[in-house]
Amino acid sequence: MRLSLKSFLLIVVIGLSPYLFSQGEAQKPTFQSKVFQNDGNIYIQKQMPVYLKFSTEPNGATIDLHSKSTPDYADPMYLDTEGINYIRSKWAVDKSTKKTAAPQQEVLFEIYADGLAPASSSKFSGAPKHTSGGTIFYGQGLKVDLSARDGVSGVEKIHYSINGSAYADYGSTLDFNTDNAYTLHYFAHDNVGNSENANVRKFTVDTKPPETKHEIVGISHNGDIIAPSTKFKLTTTDESSGDGVTYFKYDDQELIVYPGWEVKVTTLPDGHHKFTYYAVDKVQNQEVEKTVSFYLDKIPPVNTVTIEGDQHRANGRMYVSERTKVKITSTDNKAGVASISYRLDGGSTQTYSTPFGIPAIGGVRDITFYATDNVENRNASKSVASAIGESAIYMDNRAPTTGITYGNPQFFDRDTLFINNTSKVYLKSHDYESGVQVVSYSVNGSPATYTAPFTISTEGFKTVLFKSTDMVNNVEQEKESHAFVDNSPPEIFHNFSIEPIGTKKKDGKELKIYPNYTRLYLGATDKHCGTHTIKYSLNGAPYYDYSSPYTLDVSEVKRFQKNKYHKVEVKAADKLGNESTKVIEFYVGE
Repeated sequence: MRLSLKSFLLIVVIGLSPYLFSQGEAQKPTFQSKVFQNDGNIYIQKQMPVYLKFSTEPNGATIDLHSKSTPDYADPMYLDTEGINYIRSKWAVDKSTKKTAAPQQEVLFEIYADGLAPASSSKFSGAPKHTSGGTIFYGQGLKVDLSARDGVSGVEKIHYSINGSAYADYGSTLDFNTDNAYTLHYFAHDNVGNSENANVRKFTVDTKPPETKHEIVGISHNGDIIAPSTKFKLTTTDESSGDGVTYFKYDDQELIVYPGWEVKVTTLPDGHHKFTYYAVDKVQNQEVEKTVSFYLDKIPPVNTVTIEGDQHRANGRMYVSERTKVKITSTDNKAGVASISYRLDGGSTQTYSTPFGIPAIGGVRDITFYATDNVENRNASKSVASAIGESAIYMDNRAPTTGITYGNPQFFDRDTLFINNTSKVYLKSHDYESGVQVVSYSVNGSPATYTAPFTISTEGFKTVLFKSTDMVNNVEQEKESHAFVDNSPPEIFHNFSIEPIGTKKKDGKELKIYPNYTRLYLGATDKHCGTHTIKYSLNGAPYYDYSSPYTLDVSEVKRFQKNKYHKVEVKAADKLGNESTKVIEFYVGE
């Protein structure tokens, strides 16, 4: 635009018109188009009309300036260029000489047209961000900074509205610390009244951490004692941005990410442990650590076997009887014993409650057992024999057998066994399994324990009762034996064939005198088993058997000498060797 000016004052008159814009849920303020001056510059809202006036005095009356050449585009006129525009004359005139200044140059009056609204923006910072299903989530510490730019007149103000509230002037950083879903509207207007459409940012603030719960899956006892097969399951919930990552660890191990399925405890040793866990959601809200204390019981019960009643160890075996019972006790380091089970000779498994008997079948018996604790730790099945340090359990249900024999001297006659007080009685017992423990006997009711062959001292008819007991107290049925004890020797008697013919003293004793032809007859009688032998000795000579009815005839055998003292010693023995003696002293005359 070019104007030639002489001496007049140009006055630009600008018409004002309202400019209203609203957007979103909040009512936008109304901003009037205006002229803005800053640092010597004049800014006009580009859509405003411009009227030109001039005066020849600084404060003189004004005259409207009209265009004859372009009346359709004047009165008012509009600025065509965004930014700087000029109202100009052709040549500059020196104010003193009133002549065209040299060098020639135009006179320019600057005016800035601003028809563009500012552009505002937002900056979200200080908080983690996560987008899910079209929703933007922010965590703790969210700050929003608003800024705007304008290319001509400059930004006058920024305005914002939260969740439909009335627009407020933006002054400093906005803090969002409360959990909520937010709709943020904001816009800026410049210094000549241009206002942009409101910008919208929708987002949700999530400052609450997720919540994780644990579940013990599998075997547990009393709530905190678990089995090696037990697992931990974690379930995390988050009401807003969603659960992100769940971490866990055992004891002082490094934290690891929960895989989404149950985690095992098999790598841990037996004993007390801690299971620690927490979760972090999608915007880094971290749950407070939770810790569960538990005891991992990996050790099965320890069993002890006691054999009660009849028992005997020998040859690597434990011998038992029908009366024997097996007692099993079990202890557990933590969870406690749940049950003890056993089997007899491969039969069905039975639950142990009290000491039990052993099948009364002679021979090796197979008894196995095991125990289970309250978290199902089970020890290996074990035989009772090995538990007590033996190779086998042997059922001995047979009593010993005992026999009796009598030593010499003995004599059997008339269905009766005759012995004397020197005859030894032998008891011999045998047991094919556990062995003989004791042999007992009685003689006519007097009990005794057999340790060695014995004799019976008193005379008469004797009843010997005897039996044996083996090492597991199987008792033999009592047996009976009879014998007659004969301790009495035969009674010796003698007769002479003639009456004495006188007497004579010798050493104070009065002896009978017999003629030299006398004969001496010997004999003996036994009460019970009979006389067996008669022997005699004459005047100290060796003993001779008196085995015939012949007499000692001095005339025939020439033994009794005339006019001499004679001494005959006689011995008689019965069938058992019981012996009696007799001395016969006399004189033989003419």
